[in-house]
Amino acid sequence: MIRLVLRRAATSIGLFVVMAVLTFIAIEALPGDACTSLLGRAATANKLNQCREANGLYQPVLERLMSWLGGILQGDLGYSIKRARPVSELIGARVRNSLVLAAVSGALAFPAAVLMGLAVGIATAHGKTSRWARVVDSIGLVLMTLPEFVTASALWLMFSIWIPILPAVSVLSSSSSLADVVAGIWLPAVTLAVVVFAHVMRSMRASVVATSSRPFVDAARLRGVAESAVLRRHLLPAALPPTINVISVTAAWLLTGTFVVEVVFNFPGLGRLAVDAISDRDTDLILALTLLGLAVFVVSSFVSDTATRVLDPRTRSATES
Repeated sequence: MIRLVLRRAATSIGLFVVMAVLTFIAIEALPGDACTSLLGRAATANKLNQCREANGLYQPVLERLMSWLGGILQGDLGYSIKRARPVSELIGARVRNSLVLAAVSGALAFPAAVLMGLAVGIATAHGKTSRWARVVDSIGLVLMTLPEFVTASALWLMFSIWIPILPAVSVLSSSSSLADVVAGIWLPAVTLAVVVFAHVMRSMRASVVATSSRPFVDAARLRGVAESAVLRRHLLPAALPPTINVISVTAAWLLTGTFVVEVVFNFPGLGRLAVDAISDRDTDLILALTLLGLAVFVVSSFVSDTATRVLDPRTRSATES
């Protein structure tokens, strides 16, 4: 286990370095720079030279990259030229909002998706798929294939126009109080919960159906073990790990990948900040958000792998041996 942790840590460090370099090169390959975005139509040759000289943009690319990596090692995420603020302040103001949005969306989606997927999976595995199970399964398939902006638009039309009980867009700022964030978060949270529910439910259903046909499950039933005990002791421990992996990746996506939903509802989270940073060619901010997203996915992957080894007796036995 220690060797596995050390190997994953070394891989994670390598991924950080590679992603930082690739992101930096990709930004440099685009036309213009942060100064052209900052000055806009007011850009003149003299003003551009002054801006680039003040922000060190005339330095060689490799030198600027090494300087940025050195700052990261010292805890300095860089400085936003467009917003004239340290990157750490800009990200810190948005992390709380994204955490609240992810927590509310996950609380709405994950328990319901696991229970529904379990029920539909058991009904399907026993060949007793009722009408409601087929309906739920079909709805999940449709929701999985719909683009996020379509789901967001449909919910916006339903709950902001036809039944006006939720605000159409967020009027929050990155520094709004927690109470204001919770009060105005429900429409984007429900949108994300719908998308997440479909993926997790379908994953749980498929895992339950696949596990139900395993020999060890049939053997437990042949020994006369009660169906409730078969479900609790044999089916769930083997069916949950694949779903936990899906939940882990989805939870990481809720923190770093909700660009479309945040833009549609004007929610001041990390996704909206990333979209603005890309359009502004804000190099330090883009790099910091990229590495933050990578860190979230690496940590979630490690947690899900550890949970899989703890919950799945077969994997745990293989690891111990």
